[in-house]
Amino acid sequence: MQALLNRPEHLPDFQSPPLNEVVLGVQFKPPQGYQQIMAGDVRSLYREDFPGVQELPPLLPAFETFGPAGVLSTQINFGFTSGATHDRFWFLSPNGAELIQFQQDRLLHNWRKIGDQTNEYPRFERMIERFEVELHRLEEYFASLSPQRLDVTQCEISYVNHILSRDPSATVRSGDWLRFLDFGNEDQPDDFSLSFRQTIRGADGKPRGRLICEAATALNQKNQRMIVLTLTARGAPYPPDIDGALGFLKMGRESIVRTFAIITTDSAHRDWGRVQ
Repeated sequence: MQALLNRPEHLPDFQSPPLNEVVLGVQFKPPQGYQQIMAGDVRSLYREDFPGVQELPPLLPAFETFGPAGVLSTQINFGFTSGATHDRFWFLSPNGAELIQFQQDRLLHNWRKIGDQTNEYPRFERMIERFEVELHRLEEYFASLSPQRLDVTQCEISYVNHILSRDPSATVRSGDWLRFLDFGNEDQPDDFSLSFRQTIRGADGKPRGRLICEAATALNQKNQRMIVLTLTARGAPYPPDIDGALGFLKMGRESIVRTFAIITTDSAHRDWGRVQ
């Protein structure tokens, strides 16, 4: 496939990664001329491939900001709004494996495991190609309301992994899967939840965003214990337009894949069929 031919050769790759969900998203300044009554117009942009619809509460704005000496912090806007509130809409594919999330300042594209969990991940290259088309389609619609372009303030890409024991009835030993979390053979905790953050830097060495790694124990739908490992890259694009956003998402993806390979064990790589 052409999408796979475009995959960077230096990135680690796995035949059967424990991937459960991938999210690509951008946050942008609310467009001029848009009102929630026009949400049906936005739905029509994607209805052919995403005919299902659900309505949910909106996501709050979030920003990775830089403090003194390049220190990063996350700001979430809990302030009051002076105008009408805007809901978030899910536009779902026929089988529900992919969906678009839209609200007046967000567009996201999700892929997720569904049903018997055998549906294959379409790979990042295919997802970002589709997401680019979806972003341009939305920008063209907003431009029809008032001459404008998407003014992107933040980008985000997340990989959610569900790591199960080789024996579903056995205890999930974190040290079998995660290099940084080995409790030994006899002292496995009942549960755990932890996170760490790293700065993502551009080619000029300046901070561009943050990589956030979160690991926690959980139960899946079959009541089996597992480790949920989530890697998220979030930051501001430069320039603040669609091209800049796509560039940040590609950089974030590389950071996520490299970090995933570093923090997981060699035995896990063999289970997941590492090929490079």
